[in-house]
Amino acid sequence: MKKLTTALTLIMATGFFTAAHASDNCASKRASLEKQISIAQKYGNTNKVAGLKKGLAEVTAHCNDNNNHNNNNNNNHNNNLSDAQKDVSKLEKKLAEKTKDVNEVQADLNKAQARGDRQKISKYQRKLVEKQNDVREVQQDLNQARAKLARLQ
Repeated sequence: MKKLTTALTLIMATGFFTAAHASDNCASKRASLEKQISIAQKYGNTNKVAGLKKGLAEVTAHCNDNNNHNNNNNNNHNNNLSDAQKDVSKLEKKLAEKTKDVNEVQADLNKAQARGDRQKISKYQRKLVEKQNDVREVQQDLNQARAKLARLQ
């Protein structure tokens, strides 16, 4: 029940944030959210208050009255493109790190096999599987990030 209440609260907070976001300017967005926060506090709805405060923080951090709608669309596209490029770059670095980890564990496994140390062989085999799974996950994330970047370009 608590999860349901939290989920509903987040959905409502998102709806309120979206409604506030559609307002004409930043001041009216903030005022709307602040009014909703005070109502939620009055009725003791702490989850709703938390969601609305998060929305208010987002408006405060990202709202800019100087941009018109067209500029916002262009800026959003440019920001999304830039973010997607950064994501791809970060994931490429992460993949290189994870691949290096796999190579290191593989080298350790090879040494343990050469010595015939069964405990270490078992240990490094488990580690190798874990590291290979990490590489697969990062590779999937990177593929998705590259696809997103391609769609934005």
